[in-house]
Amino acid sequence: MAELTTKHPDVARKFREGHFTVQKTQRVFSSIPIDQAHEQNNACIKGDGGAVGLTDNPSALRRWKVAGPEVARVIEEFQDGNQHWRRQTADTRHHDQTPSVQASFVKDVRSLVGVIEEMGNPFEEESQDVVKLDTKEIAGPAAVETVMNAKRIGQEQFEAFTRECLLDRTKAVDDPIPRNKLKVFSTSTPRSQSKGQQQLASVKNDRELFARLYIGCQTRDGNLEEFFSSRESGMSSCTV
Repeated sequence: MAELTTKHPDVARKFREGHFTVQKTQRVFSSIPIDQAHEQNNACIKGDGGAVGLTDNPSALRRWKVAGPEVARVIEEFQDGNQHWRRQTADTRHHDQTPSVQASFVKDVRSLVGVIEEMGNPFEEESQDVVKLDTKEIAGPAAVETVMNAKRIGQEQFEAFTRECLLDRTKAVDDPIPRNKLKVFSTSTPRSQSKGQQQLASVKNDRELFARLYIGCQTRDGNLEEFFSSRESGMSSCTV
């Protein structure tokens, strides 16, 4: 492409004139690539089974090449019988130039401005901390280390893969690569447990503790009756 103007000036001129796209409607900024237009025309004349095996039959392929564009044109005219009237009264605006889209855009802009006025401009942040722009959440040390060393870790893993799998061939190319499990914003701050979950976790810890004490009392020939009758144990034999 860099030498297109010198080696193929005619092609370069056609590119500058915009002859590398197809305009199927009168709307602005709605051109599509030529290969996409070909695929859309092919879809018009393909049956339920598609064009499987077409290239194996020279006669069928020849008929496809000759009659395909004309069949696609006829089908398009049949599906759009009032095409001439539509071209005269068609809306040539871009699909974003409608009142609903413009109203939605204005709403998003006002929402963004409101957040910036309330929480500050994130691009003017002068703090040395790693801050999440939308919530002002400050990342913990693990997340900061991840952000600072992510590129280095990836480069080291790439070099190790190249050396072990391609150069030394000590490992197969399809060997699984272990996940890094790096700390990020979503995992840097532990989630707070509800009161019920905390009580349940405390009961489970107490159960495990008294179970170990019970086993230790048996191995040391302790008095089990005194163990279960103790008020400090706070549990009965059924919980063990």
